[in-house]
Formats: sequence, structure tokens, C-alpha cells
Amino acid sequence: MSTVVGTTESAEPALSPWWVRSVLIVIVLGFAALLTITTLAYRNAPPIPAQVLDASGVSVFSGDDIRAGQAVFLKYGLMDNGSIWGHGAYLGPDYSAEALHRIGDDTATALAMQQYGQPVAAVTPLQQAAIRAEVALTLKTNRYNAATGALTLTLAEAQAYRQQIHRWTDYFQHPETNGGLAPDLITNPQELKQFTAFVSWAAWASVADRPGAGYSYTNNFPSDPSVGNRPPAVRCCGVHLA
Repeated sequence: MSTVVGTTESAEPALSPWWVRSVLIVIVLGFAALLTITTLAYRNAPPIPAQVLDASGVSVFSGDDIRAGQAVFLKYGLMDNGSIWGHGAYLGPDYSAEALHRIGDDTATALAMQQYGQPVAAVTPLQQAAIRAEVALTLKTNRYNAATGALTLTLAEAQAYRQQIHRWTDYFQHPETNGGLAPDLITNPQELKQFTAFVSWAAWASVADRPGAGYSYTNNFPSDPSVGNRPPAVRCCGVHLA
């Protein structure tokens, strides 16, 4: 007697509807987080002054110069050479950090000449420490007036800015010291002024205290103790951590 053995196909379990729901929830929450972060980034971005003035009210550069300077930065692909606030390449400098440090040094020089009639290197260590402390206080003080759109620089800061144009002109002339850029990459005086305005504004935003806070618009980045830019303390469990 023969026995016929029947074969049965095992049915695959149905996919739980929560798989689809979970994917949709992740997508919705992810996009909501991205939109929130983007909104906060624009809302809390450092202001671009309509005018940057020296202590006597004379225009040093304008908001249009800052925006045009950013266009110069992009036009010559300088993000492939250096960076702004850490975003870019590392062949050249972080332009905001370099400008900040140079402005700090030039402000110190201007203060030393005003107060002692000598360069920083020629004064006593105690006087140097006092000058450096004044530099940090000067640069950390936010003199931007939101009502008028004007940023006012001290006499020393304005002198320091005017030095930056010559420094950046020299930087773009020599490929052996600028990370391999083409010789004389930027020679147009107007573009050099605009570029300097852009990186000087980036430096200002890096160091000037955000209103109501004890740190800058970039959270004291880049760090530069010589101008008072140190990582801000964080608060954890009711305790301030340096």
C-alpha cells in the first residue's frame, strides 16, 4: 500500500505595521529636529552691522563690504585653502582665527604706544600683562548697537583693522607661505579690502560677548587666550566646570 505524503508551504509571517510606522516616526522627528536646529542657527547668528565705525564716528567698513568679502572668499575657492570658524581645509590658516590673533597683537601694539610710547616688547612684564588684559577686555566688549545697526570700534581696534589689509595683501602674494595658492591670487585693492572686512567681522563675532552671555557668538571659538577667548565653563549638576 502506497502512502501519499502531502507538502505544505509554510506561510511567511505578515510584516508588522509598526515597522512602517516606526520609519515614518523617525523621518518626521529627524526632519523636525533639522528644521529646529536650522531655525535656531539663523535666529542666533551673529549680526552683520550696517556700518563699522571708529571711535570718532568715521566709517571703517560696511555690512555690504562684509557680504562682498564673503563673495570674494567663495570666488577664489579659499575654503579649499583655509577655513572660517573651522569649516574648510587645513592647508592655510583658519582665516577667522588668524585675523583674531593679528587684531589682538595689533591692538596690544596700539595700546602700548598710546600708554607708554613704546612697542609691547619694550615695556616691562607687568605692563605687558596689563596691556594683554586690556586687549581681552577691549575685544570682548560688544559695542554693536542693534537699534542703529552700527558697530563702534575703539581707536586701538580701528588701527588694528587697518593693519589687516596690508597683512592679507602680503599673504596672497607668496605661495610658499600661504599653503600653495597661486602667486598674486588677489591683487584688486577693493577685493582685498572686502575680504579683510569679512574675516575681521568673523574675528569680531568670535570674540565679542553675545548680549546677555559670558561667551561670544561662536561660543569663544576659536580659542585664543591672548585675546581672552577660552572655552566657556559648562554647568553640570549645579556645579560650574571649567
